Amino acid sequence: MVKSLSVIFAVLTIAVVLPAAEAEKEALLKLDAILEKCWKKHGITPAPVVGDAEFFRRLSFRVRGKLPQVSELKKFIADKTPGKRSLLIKKYLDSGDFALLMAMRYADMFRIKSEFPINLWPNAVQCYHRYFYTLTIEDRSWRQTARELLTSSGSNFRVPPANFFRANADRTPKGLAAGTALALMNFRTTALSDADRKKFEAFFSRIRFKSTKEWKEEIVYNDPGQAILKCRTPDGAEFTIDTSGTDPRRVFADWLTDDENPFFARAYVNRAWYWMFGAGIANPADDMAMPRKQGLWSRIFGRETAPAANAPVDEELMTFLSDYFRANGYSTKKLYSLILNSRAWQVGWRCKKEELARKEKYFAVYPVRRLESEIISDALSSLTNSYERYVSVIPEPFTYIPRNTPAVSLADGSMSTGTLDKFGRSPRDSGKFEERNNNSTGAQRLHLMNSGVLYKQISRMPGRILRGRLNMDQMMDLAYLTVLSRYPEPEERKAITAYHKKLSRREKWKIWPDLFWALVNTAEFSYHH
Repeated sequence: MVKSLSVIFAVLTIAVVLPAAEAEKEALLKLDAILEKCWKKHGITPAPVVGDAEFFRRLSFRVRGKLPQVSELKKFIADKTPGKRSLLIKKYLDSGDFALLMAMRYADMFRIKSEFPINLWPNAVQCYHRYFYTLTIEDRSWRQTARELLTSSGSNFRVPPANFFRANADRTPKGLAAGTALALMNFRTTALSDADRKKFEAFFSRIRFKSTKEWKEEIVYNDPGQAILKCRTPDGAEFTIDTSGTDPRRVFADWLTDDENPFFARAYVNRAWYWMFGAGIANPADDMAMPRKQGLWSRIFGRETAPAANAPVDEELMTFLSDYFRANGYSTKKLYSLILNSRAWQVGWRCKKEELARKEKYFAVYPVRRLESEIISDALSSLTNSYERYVSVIPEPFTYIPRNTPAVSLADGSMSTGTLDKFGRSPRDSGKFEERNNNSTGAQRLHLMNSGVLYKQISRMPGRILRGRLNMDQMMDLAYLTVLSRYPEPEERKAITAYHKKLSRREKWKIWPDLFWALVNTAEFSYHH
């Protein structure tokens, strides 16, 4: 009987899984067809799909925030399993590494920072950061998350989403409205007229904060006193709210998360695309032109259509992904899985210079972008087996972070180091993408080239990594796989061999510290590609 039940359960499980898998496959075919249509429309030939080694590196950095391990890379390259890329994508999306990386991204977005100007303080920082880690691991509906963020009340030390409004430098209705529009709609309230903006701010005019007997703790709540509010959403919808029986935050949450609302799904889709590509479907990625329902474009911009400056580069692509996101219960993992499996995400990055801008615009080549500060710091730390120490400058709990803590896992935007600052870590003051600086600078190059501490750490790498009886080619392979996640090209092998021959017998050992140092200083090491 037990065995029969097991068989029945297995059959039912397969019956449930197969339709879901088929639906995902169908969605992927549709997405790739939309991309092909876009490329054909603009007369673009996309770059070829990258090989396994480059795919593995790209996925590891974008989804795990980690430099690939040589053993994992070799295993993946040798694997002949059909659909191995999709299987690896699923594995990584289900991992704690992905949850930590997403928590870092949400921490930038929602301004998780203990000190000025946000002043959440460490207890709230840890609580709020863990909330975003957990919702990613559990793949909670983004719609449910948004409602929790907008409507939660209570202690900001004990009710994580209560920090949504608390983590604003400006906690007036004007500041709370601007922070909400940016985070959940990718919208700037400065685009509204003064009258419309004030009516939008009215949704947030009853939010209050009060201290408790615990140092720095605050209670976030809605003032239940009676008032009649005249509110208007950015699409022109009017609401009259009696606050004695209705929380204005809930009215706004109902409007925002309604399936018919054009703001909500599109805003997250554009952020997700930005996080995976380094550029949005609409740019700037957190300042989007959204379709309006009641002619508000004509009142703001003098026309009914979205301004071309920040409209999607392909409306069909944006609409399809937004519809897919809604249809799948606002599952962020399903959205990321679809994007990562698409041809656009897996195309190469090489193309002629004169074609680069146009091909990048339509995602026919993979946009080359420098690694985020935390990721490049952790990559250096994993290579040298020496993580930086993070210490808070304020005398609060969680002042000392355990040794060997990855920078990606830091909850507090107030904690930083010289390396993180040099490579443009977000200060988390406003929640805008532009706060994170991913541009290359002279200071960064000088740090990699001239840091005595870093050079000493890199010089010890060959002794740790190049063990056993390896010939010259095997040692070169291991060096390149460790730092660049690929095998050396024939020209590179020749150059290294020639350099080795020039060294005297006593100095030949120097080739390996020098090679590791040279590889770390290549643009290839410090960029997404």
